[in-house]
Amino acid sequence: MVGRPRQFDVDQTLDAAMRAFWARGYEATSMADLMAATGLHKGSLYQAFGDKHALFIEALKRYLAEMARAGAKAIQTAPTPRDGLERLGHMLIDMTGEDPDGPSGCMALNALSELAPHDTEVRELLQGQVTRIREAIAATVAGAQEQGQIAADRSPEVLADMLLMFVWGLSMSTKAYLDKTHAHALLDEQLEAIF
Repeated sequence: MVGRPRQFDVDQTLDAAMRAFWARGYEATSMADLMAATGLHKGSLYQAFGDKHALFIEALKRYLAEMARAGAKAIQTAPTPRDGLERLGHMLIDMTGEDPDGPSGCMALNALSELAPHDTEVRELLQGQVTRIREAIAATVAGAQEQGQIAADRSPEVLADMLLMFVWGLSMSTKAYLDKTHAHALLDEQLEAIF
């Protein structure tokens, strides 16, 4: 017996769910919120994605994939590796939301603080993403060092970690008190300090 074909766009549904989880967090997002965001009934959501946690995992995977694509593009389209690092940092700040009722901060960091301490699946998903990001940034730093754009006396991995920690701190701060203009200015100062 063949099931009924889906009457909704999976990508649009995941985008809507992603924005709902990103705006409120996992625990504070109810099934009613998800139904309102996606325009689907509970049964349709469960049939397509399973439970709320499974939908969150798919939404988080979508967010991480979008971040990875955007980050790779920021680095690869820059005129130099150092410019790529600057673009990446500023892009990550720009991706934090400004709408008080919409997403704020970084969905991955939000999930890291809310769920990763007690949710193995979320923790492993985020650990894999961080490893890939760190490796890409370290490789870009090494490329900038080879071209003489960044001093070669420090480990590319250490510089990658410093950049990530600072950008993540800025991203979390934009959720509460730091406006983007100030965050961009602080990032520029930090880039000069570490590179």
